[in-house]
Amino acid sequence: MKTKNIFIFGALACSMGILTACDAHVDDDTLGSLVPAEVIAANLEVRGITPGSNKVILKNNNMNVGGMWDYLVGVTTAQCDTVLIPFLGEQTLTFYATCAGGQVQVQKTVKIEQIDHPLDPAWEMLAGTTAEGKSWTWNDVYPDGSWGCYGAGGYGWSNVGPNWDCIGIGDTYGDGKGSVDVNEYITFDLNGGANATFHKADGTVVKGSFVFTIGTTSEKAAQGWFGTLELHDTNLPLPYNYYGQTASSGKYDIAVFTDGELILIEPDPGALFCDPAWASCSTHWCFKAK
Repeated sequence: MKTKNIFIFGALACSMGILTACDAHVDDDTLGSLVPAEVIAANLEVRGITPGSNKVILKNNNMNVGGMWDYLVGVTTAQCDTVLIPFLGEQTLTFYATCAGGQVQVQKTVKIEQIDHPLDPAWEMLAGTTAEGKSWTWNDVYPDGSWGCYGAGGYGWSNVGPNWDCIGIGDTYGDGKGSVDVNEYITFDLNGGANATFHKADGTVVKGSFVFTIGTTSEKAAQGWFGTLELHDTNLPLPYNYYGQTASSGKYDIAVFTDGELILIEPDPGALFCDPAWASCSTHWCFKAK
């Protein structure tokens, strides 16, 4: 999120510079007045290419006002652009306007009723295409039968699966921390936003959100890893560091990702990637589509 904010402010600075350069011939020493937010908003268009579509047209019809759209999963500085938004429901988009007198922030809403244009396939693989989303539960079936569902090992030392120290369905972890329960699962959906819901074995749920990033470092990509996943206000089943038994940070590498399989890995604090001495450990969670 910090990277995104740096990009936003950088883009705004560039826009400000462009406008200043365009107005350089004006003799007036003042920058001019701010354009009222309601005037800017009245000249912004935000609509689906068809009613309720997730393919959305963004258009700035303001004269002498530049700016940038933040459309939740990306940004654009184009005067007119068409973007894909992966969330159902009423969504609030932000336009950062740059005029002679400074910057004005304006918000516009759009109602998305259907995902009728394909997203990156990875979003569908993780969260499905319906309001109910897609659920993931413990994966207890592996080719060699030895990996287990939850465990630890050398950070990044295996690119085919977490065949390390691990436990499986019904096994107990830690001192009262819990067990690998087949009735626990986590659901990702895009109904109104990037939602993550942890369903506990006792029937209670913990709702939160997630941040899904496609792409990772070159060394992790060389291992076949896919990207990263962050959870906020919720957690995975057994949300603990395997050896230290401390709480998970909620930030995970996606090491294995297909339509039916998901393996998340979290390094111990200070862990080195691919440490040949295996002194740097990580915890893994193995899931399958429910």
